[in-house]
Amino acid sequence: MIKLLFLDYRQFERVDGFQRQLEPPRKHGAPLLASDQEPWERNLLQFYGSVLRRPDGIFQMWYSAGGFSQMKIGYAESEDGIAWRRPALGVMEWQGRKTNIVMDGCPIGATVIYDEREPRETWRYKMLCAPEPVTRISAFRSADGIHWTPAAENPVLGVHPDGPMGLLRQRDGRYAAYHRPGLGDRRVARSESWDFAHWSEPKVVVEPDQDDPTNVQFYGMGAILYGAYEIGTLWTYRTVASDMSWTKFFGGVMWPEFVHSRGGYAWHRTAQGVPWIPLSDEGFDRRQIRMASQPVLLPDEIRFYYAGCWKGHAYDGKAEQGEALWAISFAACKPDRFVSVTATSEGRILTRPFWTENPCFFVNAEVAPGGCIRAEITDVEAKPIPGFELENSLPIVGDSCYHRLGWKGAPEPSSLANREIRIRLEAKAAKLYSVFAGSEQEGRRYWDFDLPDCLPMKRVRKC
Repeated sequence: MIKLLFLDYRQFERVDGFQRQLEPPRKHGAPLLASDQEPWERNLLQFYGSVLRRPDGIFQMWYSAGGFSQMKIGYAESEDGIAWRRPALGVMEWQGRKTNIVMDGCPIGATVIYDEREPRETWRYKMLCAPEPVTRISAFRSADGIHWTPAAENPVLGVHPDGPMGLLRQRDGRYAAYHRPGLGDRRVARSESWDFAHWSEPKVVVEPDQDDPTNVQFYGMGAILYGAYEIGTLWTYRTVASDMSWTKFFGGVMWPEFVHSRGGYAWHRTAQGVPWIPLSDEGFDRRQIRMASQPVLLPDEIRFYYAGCWKGHAYDGKAEQGEALWAISFAACKPDRFVSVTATSEGRILTRPFWTENPCFFVNAEVAPGGCIRAEITDVEAKPIPGFELENSLPIVGDSCYHRLGWKGAPEPSSLANREIRIRLEAKAAKLYSVFAGSEQEGRRYWDFDLPDCLPMKRVRKC
């Protein structure tokens, strides 16, 4: 499947009459877990951590519990990702009572993946964190996500993450980790590994630039593969102006920005300075939002789990015993609906040339009453291909992630396969999120796609 998103305009020749904007996900609202239920959490329950949905449908959550100097990794499970339970596991006890803690020893920055391509069952779950006594990034493995074993001669990276980390496995098999380049250095670096044991030296990939206010720092970043992209949530930390210390430790606020990359090193802040999930005015998440290390990709929606706090950075939970300081919830969007382009009157889009083996075309779009979208397939010179002209297009109306493009007379689409083509779209009172070529079945696996290769076919075949 070939897909074009509006994260930027690299795959488009012209975009006229449209307004591009970020489309923040909708908050679930009520907290799913709160930090006032278990005494060993010390009223501090947050992400650094991860949420996954394993192949059998069970949701799993790893979160940070306790204060910075007494941090532990807590575990929770759910059938639907909404009603969560903290199972009594027996890995760690508290005053003779079984708990849901799966790792003690201040494991900072925990991030977990379920590695479906891993043939060894006892290596299926992988985690990076920085436990005592070395407090440097270390690698762990597990068969169930509960019982963890060192996966290498730890530590595997000689840096203290001092914050959240991201972890993913790329298409070619490499592992990529996102972490801080050094203790207290609030920027984002990337390291890679082929075997999860030997990692490359950190290279900074995201840092504030000249368009950011002076009080902006990047606390960390989670990431996940999304087709040929990596998409992530960048923790943007805004420090207190009156804080003259170098660490800027107390009182700042935090929210995520949506970021994307095509190769993991050149990252783009998709809408710089605009919160992906904004702080609320009065809710539990009015001062801090800390994201799980990756979103959960479900058949009909994408969930971004987060921990929210109504106090600023580094607030001591011990002063608020009996009152939930932190809570975990999520915000969700439909597939591909990260960024939209909207035409209120008339808008026109022309793609750059590309080719596909499966010339069935779809758009992910919302069309308001009285509006429509029409499409045309052209050659590389932007001249209409007979049968696929704009005037023959069947109008698209309504709201769907899988609007199929069609033309009067049902021209044979096979003539469009494996040749250089463009798509021209005209829209009115419509909001577009993506365009893709492939079967509807492929479209339902919306996270599995390639980007158009805009090189001429003859040149690519020679390569």
